[in-house]
Amino acid sequence: MGFMNNHDTGRRWLFSDPQMVADLIRGFIREPWVEELDLETLELVSGSFVSETFQRRENDVIWRVKFRDRWLYVYLLLEFQSTVDRLMALRLMVYVGLLYQQLVNEKKVLPGEALPPVLPIVLYNGRTPWRAPRDVADLIAECPDKLAAYRPSMRYFLLEERAQDPDKLAGMNNLAAVVFRLEKCETPEEVRQAGAVLREWCDEPAHRNSAWRIVRWVLRFFKKRSGGEQLSEELAEIRDLGAMLEERVKEWEKELLEKGLQEGIKEGIKKGIEKGIERGVEQGEAEVVLRLLERKFDEIPPEYRQRIDNADSSQLLTWAERILTAESIDDVFAE
Repeated sequence: MGFMNNHDTGRRWLFSDPQMVADLIRGFIREPWVEELDLETLELVSGSFVSETFQRRENDVIWRVKFRDRWLYVYLLLEFQSTVDRLMALRLMVYVGLLYQQLVNEKKVLPGEALPPVLPIVLYNGRTPWRAPRDVADLIAECPDKLAAYRPSMRYFLLEERAQDPDKLAGMNNLAAVVFRLEKCETPEEVRQAGAVLREWCDEPAHRNSAWRIVRWVLRFFKKRSGGEQLSEELAEIRDLGAMLEERVKEWEKELLEKGLQEGIKEGIKKGIEKGIERGVEQGEAEVVLRLLERKFDEIPPEYRQRIDNADSSQLLTWAERILTAESIDDVFAE
């Protein structure tokens, strides 16, 4: 049994990281048009999409990215079921339709404008090979040619993790490949090899933000695992790896906090002087909290920005300390 053959809800959090999504696209969607995507413009659209029937779906993540002169939406559905959903194409057609309706309702598509393209991706990590139709048209019964012209069609891209070649994954400098490789580990030696790649990847300064996320995901997953005899040695390996990475993350956070305090307070005092007010230090502290939150969680809801703007020094310091250990932005602001 592999290490991560479970319905890990932390995966949704993991794929809310732009580096993870960028590497997933560039490393595994091998189509010419991908070269035209500006992956530096990736924006998280919705961490949890809620349909008009108020049904919350925890396993979808929606991004948008610049494609030529417009936005392309990436609808990423994380499929953790042990059995293959034969009607997946139908589910995605409904979800994409709801996404389009939401864009229209929010006036992100104006009257007369064309709807933006959407790339539906199913990321499947189950053990059963995927055999479901990939186009909704293939789910519809045969009909006469003229009637067939009205048959809907929408295809999704399938990324079946267990079908990936381990040797190819090992040769990729790619965060998604590192995660998939960890998921396929079966022995302590495989853990050591994958761990070495992960450590090397995390050491690159450009990967700091994403490294925080993947390290916490690894640690959170293995803290939930029960240790049977057949997994004791493997779990010891990953615990050692996790402990080392956790210490490294703490060092990075300390560096960031110290740098942020220096830069943020300086900037806040400067703004305070320019405006002729006495809240320069608090502005600097607020700037630090905002900067740390953006680095760790990417997006800050407007209601939290408002609370930061209205907070005093004591409250800002409390939030800054919580950021170091919080797993979600809601944890930082919990009463």
